[in-house]
Amino acid sequence: MSTCIDTISRHVSIRRFKPDPVPENDLRTILEAARRAPTSWNLQPVTIIAVTDQGLKQQLADAVGGQEHVAEAPVFLVFAADYHKLLEASRSAGVEAAEPGLGHLVTAAIDVGISSGWAALAAETLGYGIVFIALYSNPCRVAEILSLPKHVIPLVGLALGKPAESPQPRPRQPPEVFASINKYPSPPDLAEKVRSAYRSGGAKLFRYVLAPGAYYDQVTNALLECMKKQGYRAP
Repeated sequence: MSTCIDTISRHVSIRRFKPDPVPENDLRTILEAARRAPTSWNLQPVTIIAVTDQGLKQQLADAVGGQEHVAEAPVFLVFAADYHKLLEASRSAGVEAAEPGLGHLVTAAIDVGISSGWAALAAETLGYGIVFIALYSNPCRVAEILSLPKHVIPLVGLALGKPAESPQPRPRQPPEVFASINKYPSPPDLAEKVRSAYRSGGAKLFRYVLAPGAYYDQVTNALLECMKKQGYRAP
């Protein structure tokens, strides 16, 4: 139906990149796609740092668990929740603003997700490969590496470059459990249909991300700590 739909249907995550640099015009097109993404109240609490310096990319790779594709990608985009610039603008307008809280961070996180998704779609349309990187697992270390000011919390990274591999698309949950019309999807074999989407790796994945004390409990602690450090009103 359209180039956009074709691009979506072909999506795979790329973790091996050619060393070819991303031309400035292409990078600007990708960043402009992210800038044009929808945002709540048109507030735009998002800032993107395009990292091309090899030393910084290596430090970022180390900060997210040694993911070397972060260092190897020609460009690594860091998407941050940013209330620093908004608080400065508010004060400049003569409006006394409170420190941002959890609601502000959630709103910015949604906008970061939308903006990074539009950037990814633009990059893939231009023939680049991408992979999303969770920065929220170690946000304050990323903020330290990039010398980010108070009230700025990095959440998502996007490694991009010309693909040096051709992986197969990963399976998705079946349509009948992913979406429904007018009601929650509830086929009689819901659990089995969802579990089967992960093949034999389902139990390992669920144990890693959903078990007590697992990955997302660690993410919660890291985010709460970083919120306090970066000047947010944490719960």
